[in-house]
Amino acid sequence: MSGAPLFSAAWYRVANLKPRLRGHTQIHRHRYRGEIWYLIQDHISGRFHRFTPETYSVIGMLDGYKSLDQVWEAACQRLGDDMPSQDEVIRLLGQLHRADIIQADLPPDMTELHQRQRKQQRGRLWAKLRSPMAIKIPLWDPDAFLDRTAWIARVLISPIGWLLWLVAMGAALTLAALHWEALTQNLADRVLALENVLLLWLIYPVVKGIHELGHGYAVKRHGGEVHELGIMLLVFIPVPYVEASASYAFGNKYHRMTVGGAGIVTELFLAAVAMIVWSLVEPGAVRAVAFNVMVISGVSTLLFNGNPLLRFDAYYVLSDLLEIPNLGMKANRQLGHLLKRHLLGVEGEAPPARSRREALWLVGYSR
Repeated sequence: MSGAPLFSAAWYRVANLKPRLRGHTQIHRHRYRGEIWYLIQDHISGRFHRFTPETYSVIGMLDGYKSLDQVWEAACQRLGDDMPSQDEVIRLLGQLHRADIIQADLPPDMTELHQRQRKQQRGRLWAKLRSPMAIKIPLWDPDAFLDRTAWIARVLISPIGWLLWLVAMGAALTLAALHWEALTQNLADRVLALENVLLLWLIYPVVKGIHELGHGYAVKRHGGEVHELGIMLLVFIPVPYVEASASYAFGNKYHRMTVGGAGIVTELFLAAVAMIVWSLVEPGAVRAVAFNVMVISGVSTLLFNGNPLLRFDAYYVLSDLLEIPNLGMKANRQLGHLLKRHLLGVEGEAPPARSRREALWLVGYSR
């Protein structure tokens, strides 16, 4: 896999181990830009671990029967010039061990297990301390509720649902054009008025709750599970969220894109309905609510969720469309690689991009 020495002085320590993946893991095959990659899902922690085909050729042989030395020799024969060094296999074993998705034929080290648990707890606490303005509070497992109301997803995520969405959007855009002057007159003063700010504060969690249900129903529509719904205190504003990470396991990229974009589509539909209501009712409380739903959904979609440069919904949709996981991080690594190569003259470093076309996308996205 690299130009590192093939043999390791520490190999004798692990050569006879017979490791295997834990029972709470599940393997998923994903195709990215013509290559099969492997995703290991940990059902206990909810985490996903992505591996290249070369790396998985080693992991896939860890069955608890073959020793690590046998696995390495078989990998060398299978991979040829891309064979891993013994140090690389040791590092891979350490990575899998730290992720707690592998076990070997050794009695458990209770001290080490306790230390690992404490480290994980400290990591979760540190994550909360680093983001004191975005604290997640799990409240409810909505999976059974989403199952009982799954007919909503079957209707809306279907040709009929898309037709209804297009009709609503067309009607709303037409009405917005006809009432443009009334909608935009003294817009800043109307939005920032004290009584309107209070109304926005009340409406925002409701709109975002429906947005998150859109993600949840999309996950259920394609066979996933949603086991966490809660409130995130974002700058002390209560914002609902659902844990939709089950969609990461979907092998079909369009299913993942549907989940990623479901919130945007839902909010745009809300904005369209609000526009229709606003145009039909007289000035008053209902019209004020409809106006603020349009403001929240429009600003959220245009500036945040619909902006692929920010790590919100559109970013993940674009990442799946291009079939480049971790798009932002990989783009920055690719840019750094090019700068080191062409400005500093560093040679011999493998680029993050696995093809010329992928490199073009990464450079185009980097910022």
